[in-house]
Amino acid sequence: MRNLESDPRCRDCLRDLAGKAVRLALGAETSRGAEMKKRALELLDRGLAHGQSSPVIANSMLREITRMSGTRDPYEAFKVKELESARSVFSSITEVGQDLRSRLSLAVLGNTLDFFRDPEKVLDEIPALLRAGIRFDRDDIDRLERFLDERPRRILYLTDNTGELYFDLPLYEALSERSKQCTLVLKGGPSLNDLTREELRLSGLAERFSEVADTGTEGAGIDWQRVSSGFRARVRGADLIISKGMANFETVYPEPLPASSFYLFRVKCEPIQDMAGIPVGGFGALWKDGDREGTT
Repeated sequence: MRNLESDPRCRDCLRDLAGKAVRLALGAETSRGAEMKKRALELLDRGLAHGQSSPVIANSMLREITRMSGTRDPYEAFKVKELESARSVFSSITEVGQDLRSRLSLAVLGNTLDFFRDPEKVLDEIPALLRAGIRFDRDDIDRLERFLDERPRRILYLTDNTGELYFDLPLYEALSERSKQCTLVLKGGPSLNDLTREELRLSGLAERFSEVADTGTEGAGIDWQRVSSGFRARVRGADLIISKGMANFETVYPEPLPASSFYLFRVKCEPIQDMAGIPVGGFGALWKDGDREGTT
């Protein structure tokens, strides 16, 4: 598997991301929007020219849009809508298998959520997909099962999109039962539709998670240059890291982590298809052994 660096195919997606972030930040205001989008696209061109990865470019654009808008959380209304839709769909699911594979399948279906698509429409597809059954194009679930049989001490569960929280809960509970400690890790600040402490509070599920931490920073995926020392210490002390979503996969997998890691996500673009060896639209459940010399 190759690491994903600068890829010109990401340009269109990043340009669309900038446009949507500007619209969310300004609402009906358009006079400032052109200036903000122009600045974001300058950062996009600069990042591609310097070989930066897509998450690095995205984070530089999003921070500039937030700064120029003066809005603390430009994505607040989008996340509230996503939470409401996810709660409604999840409540309609009458049965969730008790085995690990069933709970992983439910959790990965939550990752069909996408900042570029209407959450209500995406979530409406989940019950039918669940009934049809999930086939993982990369399937290392047996490896995860064997590791959990050893009852690890500390698991970190890196979350992704806000609405996924409901679909993550059964898996989190299973991991908690098979480890001594499982920590739900949120973003430390607003970043697109990623989960933060505020959305956890609004979800009504906060008490269902025994331990909650955050990365100490905002940003798509894990921004290793800006995360807190506390988050780094948790990573060093973990026995296993569960990584949800494509941006987390893109930013965590290349890192030389001391802990083993497991990646659960749906592939939504060709660059990630090439990186993971999973077709667009396919599902991944990937294991990676820890690096004993890793120092992240």
